[in-house]
Amino acid sequence: MSCPKLPKDTDARIGVRRNPKNPDRKEKIFGYNLVLSTSVELHLKIELPVALTNIAGNAEEGSQLIPNKEQIHNHHQCQVHIDIADAKYDITTNYEYIRAKGSIPIIDYNPRNEDLSKQALQSRGYDQKGWPFAPCGLLTRPNGFDKKHQRLTFCCFKQCLKLKHKALKDLHTRYDIAHCPHIHNQTGFTKHMYVKEHPRLVNEIPRGTKRYDTFKKLRPASERSNSTMKEDLKILDKPRILNAQRANILAQIAAIILLLKRAFSFIVRTTWLC
Repeated sequence: MSCPKLPKDTDARIGVRRNPKNPDRKEKIFGYNLVLSTSVELHLKIELPVALTNIAGNAEEGSQLIPNKEQIHNHHQCQVHIDIADAKYDITTNYEYIRAKGSIPIIDYNPRNEDLSKQALQSRGYDQKGWPFAPCGLLTRPNGFDKKHQRLTFCCFKQCLKLKHKALKDLHTRYDIAHCPHIHNQTGFTKHMYVKEHPRLVNEIPRGTKRYDTFKKLRPASERSNSTMKEDLKILDKPRILNAQRANILAQIAAIILLLKRAFSFIVRTTWLC
């Protein structure tokens, strides 16, 4: 029996992706999902594919970070210093695995069903970036990471003394600054945020800082790799495959060609500099 509407590839599944023409919209697509890890070598100015996993379109992409990391540690004699990923990989096990390997996770935080209203944040004691509030209600600021105790230190740095008259008057209506027990401390109010208590939110490099955002900007390297294989090399642009095994082979071929293309481009570029 043959049905024209029945797909011949029985391993592929329907997944969801962002619309290429409108990133704010999502669309359904039938096929596979290639999860590619890219190594960004800043000192060499080169981006190389180092691990990949091919899954069905409806499979959980966030759980593929560890399999890719295992490939890197098994086949590459190098130490990864920072792992960058989007919110799909915001899973506690991913953070634990990355830190156990001596790396720092830079993963977009997914608030899921958290109440992020101003009142709810004040009630729990810290904002959406994991920065605690001082007793007066002002937001504290990062003051270093203690690697031994795995905790971030936040201080208010006596911001109340630097407020303008109107803001100071408004603050005084809800908190008596004159009797603040922390006003005589050098850095004012101090609060520790432990990684073990908030493994997803609290990070070695504090979220919301300039340094964190600098590392986060390196994530488009993975998008460039995907775009090169699909649009430039045309290998993954609507490929005709019939099962998962052939999809895996095609994915490996695409990664190998991308690796060779960028490696030889680096050699040519370096040769011209000599």
